[in-house]
Amino acid sequence: MDTIRMLSVNEAFFPHEGGAERRSYELFRRLGKKGFDIEVLTNPFGTLEQTEGLNIRNITALREEDYFRQSSRKIMGVLNFSSSVRRALTGRRDYDILNFDEFPLYHAVKSQEEIRRSPVSFFHWHEVLKDFYSRKGLIWKLAKNWERKVANLFTNHIAVSRTVRDLLKATYPISDVSVIANGVDRKAFRSNGKKDWGKIIYVGRLEPHKRLDSLIRAMDGMNGLELHIIGNGSQSNLLKSIVDGKKNISLHGHMDQDELMDYFRKAWLFVLPSYREGFSIASIEAMAASIPVVTVRSEYNYAANEVIKNGYNGLISSDFVDLMSRIRYLYNNEEEWNMLSRNALEFTVDYDWDTIADEMAKLYSSKVSQ
Repeated sequence: MDTIRMLSVNEAFFPHEGGAERRSYELFRRLGKKGFDIEVLTNPFGTLEQTEGLNIRNITALREEDYFRQSSRKIMGVLNFSSSVRRALTGRRDYDILNFDEFPLYHAVKSQEEIRRSPVSFFHWHEVLKDFYSRKGLIWKLAKNWERKVANLFTNHIAVSRTVRDLLKATYPISDVSVIANGVDRKAFRSNGKKDWGKIIYVGRLEPHKRLDSLIRAMDGMNGLELHIIGNGSQSNLLKSIVDGKKNISLHGHMDQDELMDYFRKAWLFVLPSYREGFSIASIEAMAASIPVVTVRSEYNYAANEVIKNGYNGLISSDFVDLMSRIRYLYNNEEEWNMLSRNALEFTVDYDWDTIADEMAKLYSSKVSQ
């Protein structure tokens, strides 16, 4: 295969914490091994070791605190990054594919002239939030308009799930949307089956839409159950104050990969309390470690539509009272937990990153050869 040169625009990149960052890193490094030459234009929110086939280029001098705010982004950071993207793309013709990750949306709107000139362009959708934006303030209403413009701007769209694809096609006049799911390194997460009964973990960003404050209050003092929250985010200090004095709840912050994998292998349950989730890579990672996933149903929790199957590989509750009731039920019903655990592992068979990278390479190559 001739080398395919791809220029990808990602507002943040691994090792910055986040599902979108993990997805791009896992796919891009595998595409690099397949002969793709990939340059990533991003913000300097993490330091990545040299990876075959990847050239990571920071196009701003923004710090993470200049860009992110609680459950959102700072408008000046978005404007800075978007203008930097446009400048970085202006006059560039040394690529076969121009690839944009979804957020912050305005980075694509700002560079629409260059996108129209590109030989092949792709936009990756993690969520479709038109109605969600409508319920927010002025800046969010601007994002609603940006989402519509982006939907009309690109000819090639990739959704991370069938749920996102269907929402995209139902919301905007788009007929051609490919589904390339998120995935997991199944071998890396394999568990020996020895679980610490009652040990519950959450892994991810600490942001308001994750509803970790509500989870902590619901878990406080639950005999036999311990909750371990792993990750960083804008609510780190707030959650520390809420956790203070609660003996069965621990807030760990960021973990290196080896320590994190140990938690996955030993955990009994994975909890996802978010009211907003696109796919939840962490849920698939938990299932690959034979851990059932429990979550709370919400209109914008897409993981509860596609990844977490109630009564099969996890449990979907109606609210936090129901969540705790279901967790307590599993704690006292090992046979039920064993069934969910087996199904969780089996569910991940089709979500191995190597398989998904093959699908991505085939899609990109087909578009370049047209």
